[in-house]
Amino acid sequence: MANKRSLKKEINFITEELISECLYNQIFTKGANTEENNKILEEIIDIQEDFLRRINITDGKYNPKIVKKYYRALIADFDKKIDAIIDKLAITGKQS
Repeated sequence: MANKRSLKKEINFITEELISECLYNQIFTKGANTEENNKILEEIIDIQEDFLRRINITDGKYNPKIVKKYYRALIADFDKKIDAIIDKLAITGKQS
């Protein structure tokens, strides 16, 4: 497992890239749906805040097996949410 600092940096990097992609679509894509892009931006920011908060909370702080299981589940959940956002961005990009 990576340490908390690198995990936070990775979450910030991925969400910032998604935000920039969403803003790029909104500004440079002809006929882009502004309301849909704003909803996606809000969702990305909520995901970022939620996962950064969840990194600091671990049950079973002194049991390495529980901590490892917690972070594996956290990373898997983050990957699912990011995949859903990427699918939404792909759909909004094709609408133009």
